[in-house]
Amino acid sequence: MRQIRLILIVLLSMVILMAGCANPPVTLSPLKPEAVVATFLQSLSNGDVDSCLSLMADDAVINQDPPGVKVEGKAQIEAALRRGTTGHQTYSVISPIKADGDKVTLSVKVASDDLKISGLEYMTTNLELQVQEGKIKSWLSMPNSDDWKRLAELTAGGIGINIGVVAQGIKVNELAKNSPAIEAGLRPGDLIIAVNGISFSQMREGEIQLRIRGPIGSKVKLTVTHEGSPAPIEMEVTRVSLEELHY
Repeated sequence: MRQIRLILIVLLSMVILMAGCANPPVTLSPLKPEAVVATFLQSLSNGDVDSCLSLMADDAVINQDPPGVKVEGKAQIEAALRRGTTGHQTYSVISPIKADGDKVTLSVKVASDDLKISGLEYMTTNLELQVQEGKIKSWLSMPNSDDWKRLAELTAGGIGINIGVVAQGIKVNELAKNSPAIEAGLRPGDLIIAVNGISFSQMREGEIQLRIRGPIGSKVKLTVTHEGSPAPIEMEVTRVSLEELHY
């Protein structure tokens, strides 16, 4: 009886081994190019940078034209993607995602906090990507010309200051010779701690500079601390064309 049990155990083991040999591990094939792009955009809109990076080749390149920006390599791309997520950048697909071999094209609406601050709800953009073996090799972003022109108009005005970022706000290092900020009473060494009533402490990196910009001829209200004067003061400055400022 014991010998029969041993024979059964050996036979059962052989069946299990044979079954394992008959069913090798399944190797998943890469996603289709259009699926890679759709997954990437959804992950980006969700703020999932790690998932985005997993879908990009190590030598990937991102271009935007205009303004002619180029970002190369995963380290720089990761930094750019993380900046985008802190500004709640989202992509809404507004056309079919078309694939022609490795080339994928589509149109999207791009929205972000930065665009809203500038006065633009969203920007329509055409995308052209190259996808190889399930990885994005290149990304070309081409904003709609009318949207890009409108954004340029909304951010063409400034107040003529060179600044440095400090813990409490931005410090005025230099003023243009024809700066409207001089007329308003701003001086080198002054500290701008709020713009239009919004405190610097509530802003993301780079946001205060964006809020100071605006359409030519529009006004911006600054909360400023003069060197040696503890109490902040309010001043209003009229923005002028950045191209007309001379340092």
